[in-house]
Amino acid sequence: MLVSNRAVREVLGIEPGQVSNRFLGDAGWEVLQGDGSPWPDADWPIHQAVRTGVPVTDVRMGLRRGAVTRWLKVAARPLRRPGDDKPYAALATFTDVTERLAAQVALQESEAHFRLLAENSTDVITRHLADGTCLYASPALRDMLGREPQELEGQQATEFVHVEDRARLISALVALLRSGEVSTVRYRMAHRDGRWVWVETVMRPVRAEGRVLELQSSTRDVTARMESEQRLARLALGDPLTGLANRAALLQHLEDLLDAGQPLALLFLDLDRFKVVNDSLGHSAGDELLRTVAGRLAGTCRDGDVVARLGGDEFVVVAAGLAEEGAVQLAERVQTVLGAPVEVSGHELVVSASVGIVVHDGGATDERDAEALLRDADVSMYRAKAKGRARAVVWSEATGQAPVERLTVEQELRSALECGEITVHYQPQVELSSGRVVGVEALARWTHPRRGLLAPASFLDVADDTGLIVELGRQVLHTAARQVAQWRGLPGCEELALSVNLSSRELLDPGQLEVALDVLRETGLPAGALTLEVLESVLLDAEGAVLRALASYVEHGVRLALDDFGTGSSSLLHLRRVPVASVKIDRAFVLGLGRDRQDEAIVRALCSLTGDLGMSCIAEGVEEDEQRDWLVAQGVLVAQGYLLHRPLPAAALEALLRADVPRAVRG
Repeated sequence: MLVSNRAVREVLGIEPGQVSNRFLGDAGWEVLQGDGSPWPDADWPIHQAVRTGVPVTDVRMGLRRGAVTRWLKVAARPLRRPGDDKPYAALATFTDVTERLAAQVALQESEAHFRLLAENSTDVITRHLADGTCLYASPALRDMLGREPQELEGQQATEFVHVEDRARLISALVALLRSGEVSTVRYRMAHRDGRWVWVETVMRPVRAEGRVLELQSSTRDVTARMESEQRLARLALGDPLTGLANRAALLQHLEDLLDAGQPLALLFLDLDRFKVVNDSLGHSAGDELLRTVAGRLAGTCRDGDVVARLGGDEFVVVAAGLAEEGAVQLAERVQTVLGAPVEVSGHELVVSASVGIVVHDGGATDERDAEALLRDADVSMYRAKAKGRARAVVWSEATGQAPVERLTVEQELRSALECGEITVHYQPQVELSSGRVVGVEALARWTHPRRGLLAPASFLDVADDTGLIVELGRQVLHTAARQVAQWRGLPGCEELALSVNLSSRELLDPGQLEVALDVLRETGLPAGALTLEVLESVLLDAEGAVLRALASYVEHGVRLALDDFGTGSSSLLHLRRVPVASVKIDRAFVLGLGRDRQDEAIVRALCSLTGDLGMSCIAEGVEEDEQRDWLVAQGVLVAQGYLLHRPLPAAALEALLRADVPRAVRG
């Protein structure tokens, strides 16, 4: 060896120019052939090139010293002097390929191990070049996609991937090549039968000499898992009964619009008298009605508007870009669409809704968040109900004060029930032929410590909404029953009757019947002397829960009366199926008696109908002589109203009963 470069020092630890068999041996290096056997000096590639005069290329040479073996790729070219055919030396290059050979061995071992696992795995195992070309696919591909492995081999990784998911897969591949870390990605692949299969692929790189040689991946079918997650997502953001968005989805949509500074209108709808449908026809009928309402709302709104159900019979519509005038027009369209008759469980119903409207102009000065918008719309909706239902109210600062006032009434009413501030006044029911008081209607009054005596209109709605009506009704019943039982001991008052109003909530309260019977037993008032007045809406269904409750009272001897008869939407055909003893003609019809033929015709028909059904008829709201005279002429026996007597506290009514001064009846 004549000349060598300094790389010899770096690789073998031998000074340049000292590379010879003697110096290699002295340095402890043993020269090996490609198969690992000792290589005789005479057969070294350099010596071969000099001896034979033929170049030697790509020969593998090993150098071993102790436990260390380095592998070199050798090329030797004979050198000749001009005019001399026999080489005098050779120029040799040695390339250290130790790491490359180790990587190849590792790759071969990895491939063997990989193939062993791949052939026996239920997951689809694949190998890809760094550019995504598939080198190998395991037999499990047949079960997952109904395809032969050869269909995938030689193809790009995205060949059978859904077009919407390709970008996601490519991004995962690029990220993997950049980071060199294991990556997981989900996407859809085409099954041979045409359906899409959700798969999850775990990809890992195989690296050598600082670069990615190939990618190995494991892919499994996760369709069932994805469908389950999607179902859960739909349940999380959707209403299972109607298919509309739910509260969470609505709030998310509202926040997105607010973050974008979008103007919007929010309509908060609550169905009017929906509880009557649920109580009378049952919850399955109520659900059917809610689904119908949901469909009508969705069909009325514009594309892009969001319709949501918050729960119960509460719905919300969010219309982006809609100002107040457009929101009011939308509310009117909704009322019209909902007002079309709908058949539920064999009954034709007409639906209306109370609507609260909030408009947000998208400006930064309006700092309300999604929850605040909902709250304000809810307040406006209750305002619409208070004004008579089936109407819309736009939120304003004044409207916003209503819930505070309502909350105050609720808190004070709770205290009033505990402190005995609820008293009872009695509206006399008069026999028109004699002017004698034959019965009284118990009316709740609230002796407020600051506001004085309050009529029911100022607190009954709050009592009903909060459930306080149950306790309120029990107190009124107990006080009135005890009082009337005492009055029945007065001369001429032995048959005095008591009428008490009973709300739907009270009627369906599971303990109310027993409470009423306990009151009768405690006070000694006969069951037949008690009449419970209920609204005409109980006629919605003769098989409903309300009617079953009414029948229970009748079975114990309590009498029933329909209040405000003639104003409800129930069918007159159902009247004969309701166990009532009397009906009260609403003051709206009594008002025109003696001068309005239409009102007279209606009352005449109602009296005839109830008479034919064996029921008595009581007129309420009698305020003029003409009304009383007309009723007497038609044979109406009992009436009440300001012309006859105003509601009186107990002491004043007792004085009236003791005086027993009959009023002359004109005629």
